[in-house]
Amino acid sequence: MVAVAVLVLAGVSAVWLRLDRAPPVWDHANHLERAVVCAHDLTAGNVRYVLEGRSSFYPQLVLCLAGLAYLAWPSDAAFGQIVMLGFLALGMAMTYVLGRRVAGGAGGVVAAVLFGAAPFVVHTMLRFQLDLPLAAMVATALVVLQNTEHFNRRGWSFVCGVVLGLGLLTKTPFAVYLAPALVLVVAGARNRRALAHAGLAMILAVLVALPFYGLRLLTMVGQVGARSFRQAAESGHPEPFTATALAFYPLNFAGQFGLLAAVLTVVGVVVAVRRRHALVLVALAPLVLFFLIQNKNLRYTLPLLPVAGVLAGLGFAALPAMTRRPVAVLVAVFALVQVVASAFDVVPAARGALLGAGIAMNAAPDPTDWRQREILDRIVRDADAARGRGEVRAGAPMVSVVPNHAFFSVANFRYYAVRDGLPLRFMRAWDEPFDLGYMIVKSGDVGPPWTAERIKRIDARLATDRSLVAIYPVIGEFPLPDGSVAQLRARRIPTHLEVAPERLAKDLEDAVRRRLPDVARDVEGLQVRLIWDRDILAGRVRSMEIRATAATLSDFARPDSSRLRVRDVRVVLDDVLVNLVSVSVDHRLDVLEATALTLSDATVTAQDLQAFLAGLKAFRRGRIILEDGAFAVNLGQPGLDVSGRIRLSASSERPFVLIAERLSLGGVPLPGPLVDWAMRSYDPSIRMAQRLPLRVRIGPVSVTPEAVRLGRGAGG
Repeated sequence: MVAVAVLVLAGVSAVWLRLDRAPPVWDHANHLERAVVCAHDLTAGNVRYVLEGRSSFYPQLVLCLAGLAYLAWPSDAAFGQIVMLGFLALGMAMTYVLGRRVAGGAGGVVAAVLFGAAPFVVHTMLRFQLDLPLAAMVATALVVLQNTEHFNRRGWSFVCGVVLGLGLLTKTPFAVYLAPALVLVVAGARNRRALAHAGLAMILAVLVALPFYGLRLLTMVGQVGARSFRQAAESGHPEPFTATALAFYPLNFAGQFGLLAAVLTVVGVVVAVRRRHALVLVALAPLVLFFLIQNKNLRYTLPLLPVAGVLAGLGFAALPAMTRRPVAVLVAVFALVQVVASAFDVVPAARGALLGAGIAMNAAPDPTDWRQREILDRIVRDADAARGRGEVRAGAPMVSVVPNHAFFSVANFRYYAVRDGLPLRFMRAWDEPFDLGYMIVKSGDVGPPWTAERIKRIDARLATDRSLVAIYPVIGEFPLPDGSVAQLRARRIPTHLEVAPERLAKDLEDAVRRRLPDVARDVEGLQVRLIWDRDILAGRVRSMEIRATAATLSDFARPDSSRLRVRDVRVVLDDVLVNLVSVSVDHRLDVLEATALTLSDATVTAQDLQAFLAGLKAFRRGRIILEDGAFAVNLGQPGLDVSGRIRLSASSERPFVLIAERLSLGGVPLPGPLVDWAMRSYDPSIRMAQRLPLRVRIGPVSVTPEAVRLGRGAGG
């Protein structure tokens, strides 16, 4: 019966996929993109990336399984659906096993069917997310934990270690869902052999998960904290202990799991308490944590639904014998209605309000085309033509997708570009159009309110800034399904200004001086020097050099930005492209492109460095002391603090290199081979080299207790 239910869900998924044409949204698109990238890594034999992963937060297991499916069946979304169905089948099978052990065969069937037909499970099944695989791995781990019999069985203890490691590689919060049950099972170990088996299982779990988590051990806690609180506050979630926050999960439980399933679960909890089914009850304990954190999302409690299904099966088995058959029929009817109503929205009444939620969620297929591929094709053709005319340099052009609409964001544009192998780079909404070849804008709804403000500022600038619009004309308009219109703008540099090159050079030098207060104030001894030729009439300057005997640097557009006082500073920009219209008409400097930025000279005193660090929010628990040749660093962070001695070195491949000595975690020194490995999580130059639109270099570095010096001041 469970197998039949899985086949029905697979059929629903296949029909839905046949009808849906909407692009994947946000995280859905990001995960599909990483799956395709993993497929490329597998093909190229990049074992390191396959094991370590490319994401800073999401492990590789599910993504690379989808990558394997993609290699077997290249498609837009079907390869992800195959993996979702596989994990759904695993989750239902394990839920059945758990339910059968506490509620008998019929109770196990009810548990599995209610889990598989839960409205939110159906909704998630149709989108490539990691939460349904996580639920399946949680259920699998609970079954294996039971099979160890408190770690008295060596073989199952070995399997348990592997499963725990694979669970961690499914999604990071796996440890939260399993920890209470694991503690309960270990606490029941009554002899040294069982404890040894438990230790073996933990070692195996660590070994399986180490390639991914070893690199991220020092930063993972901070990332989890940021997602749980800071990002939740930015998105407008209420404080954790407000009535709205505390009521979120109870009010949405019927809509998430299904009305009948919710009723049977409540009955099952009472029965489990009376019969002392400790493992099942303890497995629900992580729910408390999700009440305490500010970020609220039904995805976070989805991995608890297999346990809720077991409780529902237990509630069903506890009913009087004469009522079980009609209730079983109701379970089948409710399951079918939930699946059909959620997948196709053909039973609108099923979404009627009940305590704020109905018994189905609308996940209906969307047959509309949001024209991503058409826009991307237009960009590629235009870029090829521009290169043929010699207007742009070789290389992949940068595309800014300004809106953050669910169906029209940088996530789905980037996914289709990776999927189709297009030579393009992408960024979100820009602050300044630096290194920007194309921009995509949209009228109407541009996305959630917490991202809309920045997008509206760009729209306002495009409506009022004549100089910007002059070099980013519209080259295509595309009506979209929501009634809005997308515009594609491409960079076009005028080359026939009626102005003498000398006059243009003088205007440009003056524009540099006027623009400096955006990033430098209290400037002393300012010198601006341009090296140019007749290419200046095309907006190109060979070199732009700025010197000052002293200056205060910051992003002054942001009042809360920390400020750094530097002395004897020299900055050089090479091969610069500027907006000629803004220079000649508005007398304003807009740098559009540069190949390299060199900070060749600078001196920062110890006192000025401490003042700068004190203004950094992310460094409030950190401390740096200058020593001869290095920085003594202590970074306070959630979990264990990191301390050590760091040397700063120039590099030809990235802006700089951080070299760690005597690195310790929570006061425990890290072995030598692990130091460089761990530093990859902290060294920002690695990410800077990947993301910066130009090469950034620094001069030779000298550190003394009095100051940090670059360039000639360092004796280089």
